[in-house]
Amino acid sequence: MKRSSRLLGTLAPLMMAAGCGPETIAESGPGALGVTHRALVLDSQKFKVNTSISSAERCRVPQSRQTDFPPDRQLLIHRGTVLRGLCTVESTASASGDFEMSQEGYDKRVKNSGDAATESTATVQVSNQYASGMAPAIAEPASSLNDANTNSLGKVKEYTVRPAGAVVAYTVPHPFEKGTFEQGALIHSADPQRNAIWAASINNNQRGTLGQFHITATEISGASFPGLGSFLANRIPYAVSFHGETSCTTSEVKVGGRIELPFRQGVAEIIREALNDSSLRVHWSSGVCFDGSDTDNFVNAMSVGNRGVQLEQDSNLILSDTSRRETVANAVKSVFDCLIDDADNTPTTTSATTWSADSGGTGYASAGACERYIAEIALPNVAGGHTLSAGASTCVDGHSAHVDYYRWTLGAGGVGYWVRIGGGNLTYAGSGAACGPVFSAEPGYTYVHPGAQGSGSSGTTRLRAVIRASDASGASVPAFFTVQ
Repeated sequence: MKRSSRLLGTLAPLMMAAGCGPETIAESGPGALGVTHRALVLDSQKFKVNTSISSAERCRVPQSRQTDFPPDRQLLIHRGTVLRGLCTVESTASASGDFEMSQEGYDKRVKNSGDAATESTATVQVSNQYASGMAPAIAEPASSLNDANTNSLGKVKEYTVRPAGAVVAYTVPHPFEKGTFEQGALIHSADPQRNAIWAASINNNQRGTLGQFHITATEISGASFPGLGSFLANRIPYAVSFHGETSCTTSEVKVGGRIELPFRQGVAEIIREALNDSSLRVHWSSGVCFDGSDTDNFVNAMSVGNRGVQLEQDSNLILSDTSRRETVANAVKSVFDCLIDDADNTPTTTSATTWSADSGGTGYASAGACERYIAEIALPNVAGGHTLSAGASTCVDGHSAHVDYYRWTLGAGGVGYWVRIGGGNLTYAGSGAACGPVFSAEPGYTYVHPGAQGSGSSGTTRLRAVIRASDASGASVPAFFTVQ
């Protein structure tokens, strides 16, 4: 029997359906909302180099234009009909009375042949809108993924869909990091009713334009990109951002974001298992390349509790290989599918203080979007808390399991989400009464025992275990979850 899920409703392009948003917040993070801008397209402007500007993505505007172009928003830079670049406005006014950028920013985002080394001719167009009257939005709504991907030459577009009841959004902030747009499209297209999406598209997502159009994840403005702004104003329980990179020498996939480290480890374990290639390094711990844990990172700012997942991937070894990039995307999707699908057991509440469930077979591997056994229970708290165990139902030498333990948590506004509290890989060794589990002690992938859960004299705790149990050939075997 196929599992169901609690997702209901129909697609709501651009903005979410009224009443379904989980958490309304005052805007924080990248780009404040609700800012009144005067629509402005300035022709015949001049850019100059200012060496005191540290970022190639940032620009300074003349003091007379600061009211029209407030700080921390993005502007469009055109040379004729060509979208030459984007820039994020700094709070400091330009010193020269013209627009200013760093040398690198000027070279990559402004300069044309015929311009001087540090100063352009007065032929630059600067604007804060994609069309008349749309300021401060520089991103035009796209009608479909294909529209975004193929009809954004000379402009910025964004495709935004948030189905009523959706709890996870997949995002593509830098579509010129080739392969990331395809990952977002793959997941959203697999189930548009379940998987919300925000995908930017710039100049038909041409490879090699990162230096012109990249805006760092902590500075992308929800006012400049209203589709993103809709998530910043009304957060979603889970959010994932796909990125590409070529500078990390220690990993091919890095799972980052502000979500708890045990969750990052669980995602990394699933990706690693799916890739099944020891030459492809998958890391999740802090301090390894792009961590993405800043609260202003848009993927954190758009998720309840600032618990976003940022995925950095090697542009050559992962994103340029169709099979690998799809494997990574589907592996990440599977983590959230296993949090969205209903449990395989019923009922999922009990008044007893101990509880156990068994799959009774291997049908769980094909029962829904989640190809793992999902066992869930809400039970009374007890003094000292409950002890959890899960894995293969029968101990057989050579069998193995991967376990994710989660605890249901209520965030701001009463919005619930699953927090990963432990788990990892285990194998079984021995025979008969001597057979037992051997928990992974591999550095970076040590099995995390969840500890006592639900300690107290009143109240209840809801727990979920997601288990993939296998024999030595990799075929599924029955799985169990016990709470004592």
